[in-house]
Parts: sequence; C-alpha cells; structure tokens
Amino acid sequence: MPKSKKTSVPIPPVVAAVVRPVSTRLSRMEDLLIEMRHEQDVKLKKINKLQEQIDELTATLRLRRDRR
Repeated sequence: MPKSKKTSVPIPPVVAAVVRPVSTRLSRMEDLLIEMRHEQDVKLKKINKLQEQIDELTATLRLRRDRR
C-alpha cells in the first residue's frame, strides 16, 4: 500500500521587527517635515515669480488696449 504524500504550504520565516526608539522616529519625522516645508517654500517662490510675470503682462496688455 503506497503512502500518501502530504503537500504542505511553505511557511515564510519569521522576521523580527526592528523597533526604533521613539526619539529616533520623532527626529526622522521632524526631518521630513522640515524637508517638506523647504520644498513648499521653493514652490511658493516660483509661484510668486510667475504671478509677477502675469501681472506685468496683463498691465502691458491693458496699456496697449487703452491706447487704441
């Protein structure tokens, strides 16, 4: 009588989670917030420059329209 073979599902190895201290996690979050703020400031400066250019162009177009 042949023996039946068991087909087992391989179980992935258990990986220990590396727990970081709270101070390390908070400092990383703070660094990310500072980086995000910097990026926000850079984009805001670009937006302001573009707005100034648009204002100059609209002022120029108004002057040309008023001359006619």
